[in-house]
Amino acid sequence: MKQTIILTILLLSTLAIAGERYHPADTNQNKVIEQSEFEDYNQAWRSDTPWPSTGESVPTNYLTRAGHLLLNGGAYQDSGGDMPMCWIPEQNKPDAEFTNSIGMTFVYIEPGTFTMGSPTSEPGRYDDETQHQVTLTKGFYMQTTEVTQGQWKAVMEDNPSIFGSCGDNCPVEEVSWDDVQEFITTLNQKEKTDQYRLPTEAEWEYAARAGTTTTYSFGNDSSQLSKYGNFCDSKCTYSHKDDSQSDQYPNTAPVKSYSPNAWGLYDIHGNVWEWCQDWYDADYPSGSLTDPVGPGSGSYRVFRGGCWNNRARYCRSAERARGTSGYRNFDVGARLAFFGPVQQVTKDKHNKASKK
Repeated sequence: MKQTIILTILLLSTLAIAGERYHPADTNQNKVIEQSEFEDYNQAWRSDTPWPSTGESVPTNYLTRAGHLLLNGGAYQDSGGDMPMCWIPEQNKPDAEFTNSIGMTFVYIEPGTFTMGSPTSEPGRYDDETQHQVTLTKGFYMQTTEVTQGQWKAVMEDNPSIFGSCGDNCPVEEVSWDDVQEFITTLNQKEKTDQYRLPTEAEWEYAARAGTTTTYSFGNDSSQLSKYGNFCDSKCTYSHKDDSQSDQYPNTAPVKSYSPNAWGLYDIHGNVWEWCQDWYDADYPSGSLTDPVGPGSGSYRVFRGGCWNNRARYCRSAERARGTSGYRNFDVGARLAFFGPVQQVTKDKHNKASKK
């Protein structure tokens, strides 16, 4: 009888360990606590109403752990106990960066809240930059440079760039939003994933600002822009020139020719404009948003960041520009984002993800 009881206990324990366990706030069971899930969980605690999955009131420590999960990227692990409440940040922390099989390097961007747009006092601003609060609940990876001509050729086996003579380490340009979508589809197939895409406009500005609220990621002084980006100054003497051309003829610059922002992103200001995923909407909302993706349809797509042929005002963090999905120009390129675990990416032995 005693042996039977012991075997039964062992069997039940094995089944419990083998079964999938979820944090009670994780109502869609995707191992991520979204902002809306946390708010529902928080409201249940405030009103002392039973939580549906447990039939019991929400204990305070469960709530604070749910909040901790939300603020630290959402991933969690079950380390046993009556309910899967355990959080081990060190084991869940994403790799700081990774490089994929064609040499594209991505740096991890933590989730967070920021003020998108520009204040009315900012010199050079436009009316479509209404300030509003945005919360991004999920971390993601942002390419440290613009997509280069060499990377484009490795995926698409052609080079559409006007400035082809600049070389493989210069940004690809003369690519439309539609062209970039084809590039992404082919890259995802090559890397055996589906997690590469363009950043949303909110994700782009959040990463570009790198925690700042100033005109540029380095501050408000446009005279310092030549340290951070390739642009046309007030006299239109370009900050980068092709040595084979006259002094007044501009060109793109090789990526990483200038200093990065605080989060390790190069050429956020200038060089080439960068397509975003969103349709353009001239009217930013006045209220706060969580994980915005832009309007459901439109006539134009958004691109950001300014270019070699622009004055400083067009290289501001809040600056917005637009073009049709088929629009191509020699000053428009792209920077990709990645949203899956690094383990999904094909990496050769020379390109292992580095960790902090």
